[in-house]
Amino acid sequence: MLSSGVPEQIAPPDDSTAVGTGKGGVGKSTVAAHLAAASAESGKRTLLICVTGQDDDDLGIKSHNRGDQPPGDSALDGQGLYKAIHDRVPLQPIREVRPNLDVLPGGPRVAEVRDLLLMRALKEGPGVALSLARSLAPIAPLYDRVLFDSAPEDDTLEQLVLAATRNLVVPTRSDGSSIRGMDRISKNFWTVKNAVNPALRLAGVFLYASNPNATVMHDAVREEVRETLGSGIAILESIVGYREVPARRARKKGLTFGEYAALLPQAASVADVKAGRAKEEDMVPPSTPGLAKEMSQLTDEIFERCARGVA
Repeated sequence: MLSSGVPEQIAPPDDSTAVGTGKGGVGKSTVAAHLAAASAESGKRTLLICVTGQDDDDLGIKSHNRGDQPPGDSALDGQGLYKAIHDRVPLQPIREVRPNLDVLPGGPRVAEVRDLLLMRALKEGPGVALSLARSLAPIAPLYDRVLFDSAPEDDTLEQLVLAATRNLVVPTRSDGSSIRGMDRISKNFWTVKNAVNPALRLAGVFLYASNPNATVMHDAVREEVRETLGSGIAILESIVGYREVPARRARKKGLTFGEYAALLPQAASVADVKAGRAKEEDMVPPSTPGLAKEMSQLTDEIFERCARGVA
């Protein structure tokens, strides 16, 4: 979608960060949701924009009817994003999904955004990559922090996000395909930075869903990341371990890991389940607080890296 030589520039919000990756299934949407929730809980007025065709709903917007819909058409399923870009109007997110947190959810209609931009690019040129930045600009002053969940494996949508943000953080898992996928997002990063968003910076890469004690393997993964992205790339120290059961149950309830862990003292016990007084899903796994702590450490480190303004 983009080529060099696009003259227009729209300055991204000062405190704006995209979570993006070259491969799906590496925790991108989960981390973006936790960053947004942590930011809002800290007292910052926060906006999360999900430019992804998957409706992960980690915050329970759709499954638990959280937040206040904007007037008019629903913003769910990517409809809010599509409408804003199609009509060339300001974004209208779902308000107060959490205190201080507004969200523009992703979903199936995001794919139509991609098709729309590709069609417009034939007449309007590569400047259509700034479509999201234009729709964000009128409302950006309302927020202290803007976060983006970027679509994996789609150059058009990824460039759309990178043109609207100041920082990029990249999750990866330890497998080779995840690491090789970073080469694609690196190309999009430099294309956007050189063409329309010189303020864009790569704040760091982090390993997700890995055994925190596998230090030898982590050293090998970090070396592979540096071989892919360059020796000077910042690699975060925090690692969120792989705990499938609590992560899955938290998502089903539309809760962050911390919110889910807070239910542990009142949760059903094994005895309750055996006696038929509760179902297994009513229990909160004892590993949940550890998962919540690791995610909290990761979000803190991401915010700290972005605040440094590392190029």
